[in-house]
Amino acid sequence: MLLQAAKHVKMARIQRKLYQQKVAEVVKDAKVGRAHSERRYTFVVDYGQNMELPIFNKEQPGVTYYYSPLSIYNLGIVDHAHDYGGGDIKEHLHCQVYHEGVGKKGANNVSSLIIKTLRDLNLLRNDEVGGELNIIFDNCSGQNKNNTVIKLAVWLSELGYFEKISFIFLVVGHTKNSADRLFNTMKKEYRKHNIFTFEDLVSKLGESDTVTIHQPNANDFLDYDKLLDGPYRKLAGHIKMNHIFTCDEMGDVMKLQQSNLLEHEETIVYLWKTHWKDVSQRELMEYAERVLTPIKCVGLNPYKMVEMWKNYRPVIPVEYQSDALYAKPSEEVLKKVKVEKEDQLEFRAKLKVKKYALKKGVESTALDGEEDKA
Repeated sequence: MLLQAAKHVKMARIQRKLYQQKVAEVVKDAKVGRAHSERRYTFVVDYGQNMELPIFNKEQPGVTYYYSPLSIYNLGIVDHAHDYGGGDIKEHLHCQVYHEGVGKKGANNVSSLIIKTLRDLNLLRNDEVGGELNIIFDNCSGQNKNNTVIKLAVWLSELGYFEKISFIFLVVGHTKNSADRLFNTMKKEYRKHNIFTFEDLVSKLGESDTVTIHQPNANDFLDYDKLLDGPYRKLAGHIKMNHIFTCDEMGDVMKLQQSNLLEHEETIVYLWKTHWKDVSQRELMEYAERVLTPIKCVGLNPYKMVEMWKNYRPVIPVEYQSDALYAKPSEEVLKKVKVEKEDQLEFRAKLKVKKYALKKGVESTALDGEEDKA
């Protein structure tokens, strides 16, 4: 156990050092003004803690303490070499903010927002290949460390956007990164005010010069799981143990490393499925146009719609009650929620009767002998 703990700490330190090295490299490239074809880029990708809407920060909780507010998701993508002008090069948070009625927090969402941010920053160019792309993640398997997100590195390499792409994962328990610090900066005003609308929320979150707020819509979330499952095999048995996934040449070759320690040698895996080996870049693009479609958005949960209208609308200021978030649901939605609640009450009543009958039966059996003695 002591040896395992020592190895764990050693890996955590070397991964942290690798992260710091990548940051130093991109800052240097930005300061000397390297061309895109020679430049290195390092980003940190991480979800921040869910926010709420509406939020009553300046008041006692009151009756709203028992309500369920709208969940606000925020994926932070930190550019470690943002140019603020005048030679000031440092990290900048691009935060994708959306609520639960627009999208979820899975691998498809992470992949979609990484691509969206890289496009917004004009780093995915069809006429010029970039130098090196490094993306730092924590160790969350549900959102980041999974087949879909990792195979995204191969896909970007196949399309020729960068000469080298590395997805680097920090060791579990040691994942503190620049996004965590910038999330605190972003939420400074959010924590001080009562906020009732999404527009006001975005305004409060974007007050810092080190933060840019982006608002993805439902059509921005694409089915990368389906897209990447077509040409590539799954990385079965490789994901959990490895922390560095690199593509540095055209083709399906990916280099895997447990960590950046010298003792951890690279493992090479080939991800192409057999009948995809001879597919050209143009054919891949045509395949993506056919397959890469938006994830079906079902919108807000009916219960949430009813709660926002029925519970929250009466307790927020009058000037905000006409906002779309607090609109009265359709009669169909109201009826559906009412029927489901009645069914739940009926089910619980029947379950209570069964539990009571079972309890009486157990008590009767247990006391039979005692009654005979008496």
